[in-house]
Amino acid sequence: MRRTLLVCLSSALLVAAAESSALAQEVTLRAITAFAEGTQFSKNFERFIEKVNKDGKGVIQINYIGGPRAMPPFEVGNAVRSRVVDMANVPGAFYTNLMPEADAIKLISKPMSEQRKNGTWDYLNQLHNQKMNSYYLTRQFHNIPFHIFLNKKIDKLDFSGLKIRVTPVYRDIVQALSGTPITTPPGEVYTALERGVVDGYGWP
Repeated sequence: MRRTLLVCLSSALLVAAAESSALAQEVTLRAITAFAEGTQFSKNFERFIEKVNKDGKGVIQINYIGGPRAMPPFEVGNAVRSRVVDMANVPGAFYTNLMPEADAIKLISKPMSEQRKNGTWDYLNQLHNQKMNSYYLTRQFHNIPFHIFLNKKIDKLDFSGLKIRVTPVYRDIVQALSGTPITTPPGEVYTALERGVVDGYGWP
């Protein structure tokens, strides 16, 4: 299994950006990440924002709202769809309630360059246009393995009696191994472990 982080852009913003270029007015986009600022899964997105803001003065700027302190991670997909924000760094597993097909993106083994050639990217973009009112811009991580970490030793593949923090990425495997899946935002994992709410968690 592979972690996929998507950068989605509201479809309305592309029109606004084109109109702004014609009128020579600077456009400001609102961006958010589903992960804590400065962490591994936000760093590339933040570097992208810095570059756009540096090179795009007078044309385009990105107002970086931040991460979970500004918005719950599982609300980010809906915020893009409803145009509360214009751009988001968010894994497909965090918006499967809006687009169930997003959960399959983690299984794609082809690099983004090949996806663009073989039609995969076009198809995913059609789905994002239809169901998320957005554009699927890029996938910033590829072939990152997933892990389940436990604070109790097990001698066989049996999670009976264990409560494990999941996102949709891990739910099926935890249930198949008789564990109890519990969904929490990434930033609450440590607290959940500390308080005994969960006995382990899934994470790349």
